[in-house]
Amino acid sequence: MKKWMLPVLFVLWIGGCDSAPLPVSPKIQELTIVPDHIQQHIIAKDRIQLLYEDNVTYYLVMFSKGNVLASVAAHEDRLVIQFKEGSEQKKEAQPYVYAITKSQELTIIELYINGKSIPIDRITMM
Repeated sequence: MKKWMLPVLFVLWIGGCDSAPLPVSPKIQELTIVPDHIQQHIIAKDRIQLLYEDNVTYYLVMFSKGNVLASVAAHEDRLVIQFKEGSEQKKEAQPYVYAITKSQELTIIELYINGKSIPIDRITMM
């Protein structure tokens, strides 16, 4: 019994080494300090702007007069970004800049503010 067990275990071990990597969970993080190479592409007249360097790293800029909280989730091939905008209003809209990391399998980006679907005003490749 031990003679055939070792080859079977070896084949299972080799087969496991060739498996596809697990997809990256999407992440979103507000940037308190915005790097110059991102800042130079921000256009203040556009409320929602998406900047990207590659198929994995994105930056989302949102101008708002209220406080903003962000969350991100993956649903099938979609990256769903949810913003909750506070009701207290400042005199001028402030930029909120978020770094987003996603897997390449997520090909569609959906954006919601307070539950309402919102289009992206400008998409820029850096």
